Amino acid sequence: MKLYSSILLVASLSSFVQATTLKEMIDATLQKNENLKALHIETDAKQKNYESVSNSFKPSVVVGAKYTRLDLDTRAVQVGSTGVGFAKFELNLYDGGKGEALKEEKYNEFYASKFSSKATTKDTLFELISLYFQARTIIENIKVFQEKAKTLQAQYQRVQTKYEIKMTTIDEVLKLKSEYESNQYMIDDLSYQKEELFANLSLLSSLEITSLDSKGLPDVKELSYQKGEDIQSLEYAYKASKSVYKELKAIKLPQLKLEDTLSVYSYDEYNHKLLTDLPDTQNQLNLTLTYNLYDTTSSQKIASSKLQALSLSQKLSYTQKKAKMKFRLAKKKLYTQKKKIHSLKSALDMGESVYEMVNVKYKNGLVDNITYLDALSKKTYNEALYKQALNEYEITKAAYFLSSGVDFHTLIKSW
Repeated sequence: MKLYSSILLVASLSSFVQATTLKEMIDATLQKNENLKALHIETDAKQKNYESVSNSFKPSVVVGAKYTRLDLDTRAVQVGSTGVGFAKFELNLYDGGKGEALKEEKYNEFYASKFSSKATTKDTLFELISLYFQARTIIENIKVFQEKAKTLQAQYQRVQTKYEIKMTTIDEVLKLKSEYESNQYMIDDLSYQKEELFANLSLLSSLEITSLDSKGLPDVKELSYQKGEDIQSLEYAYKASKSVYKELKAIKLPQLKLEDTLSVYSYDEYNHKLLTDLPDTQNQLNLTLTYNLYDTTSSQKIASSKLQALSLSQKLSYTQKKAKMKFRLAKKKLYTQKKKIHSLKSALDMGESVYEMVNVKYKNGLVDNITYLDALSKKTYNEALYKQALNEYEITKAAYFLSSGVDFHTLIKSW
């Protein structure tokens, strides 16, 4: 009995704690979740990577300096020390399309990462919403079993009093005591589940969750399916793999490069009489044409990239079908979940009615405690199922909305 009193005390104290709303948790998750932050940073890195190659095949100018010194057996016609300052202009006139393919690859990788980050964010929000309403179910079920405990305690005290004056047998006392202890175990187990769910909610949202409010999700209107972020991410990943294939094929094509180097010289420790025509400045123009006739790796790399593209194509097709199926089933589940709630509400009303009748008969000694406990258990069970169905409906609404492909910010704005 002391345990029950402690539970009631904790419950009364928790009512003074500020409840955390689902919207507050979603906002905090979007701002503070470390995993989502990591994905955003990774996407930023992909963007910088793309920006770094977007100018890779444009003209470049390099400046530098070089100093050379000869010692020991130097000839009379050699310069002992030479200093060179130079500026080099480089331009890839033709690279077989490798540069453009590389830019396409990094561009597609950036957008694949961007949409993948959005898809993961949406999955994280659905996980948060699911845990939130699962926790709500646990909280409401704890209250249901606490009410049962209160009823059992009153009946136990009544039967205990009757036993003390020899008006009933010890069996009735022990049965009520056993049922009470079993009910207490349920409360303890549910309390642990609540603690576990609160811990996961705290991890996702980076908030200290100690209490939840009782609001549900906004009603969801009729939605039309549209392409989600996970599919868009795969589409860009597929395009990136095709760009890699074009890069590798470019290795087999001619490469034409232009280099123009302007050098300024300074000399020391040489024979001024023999070496009178050393250049002070010099310009060198190089036009280089290369062609890869044979190597041992290109063919295998090209074949590998083709297989990678084929794999992504198959994965994309499967994901598209799966997404449409999930949306269709989520929409259907909304309807079936409503029917389930209606059915369980009828069962709950019936269970409460039966319990009230059995309770009156039990107090008047017309039915035994087995019949009474059975009626009480069914009433409690039906109430717990009904509370669970209400919260499952909220999760189903979230699944329907998020599987439709609609931007999750639309859901947040509808609060």
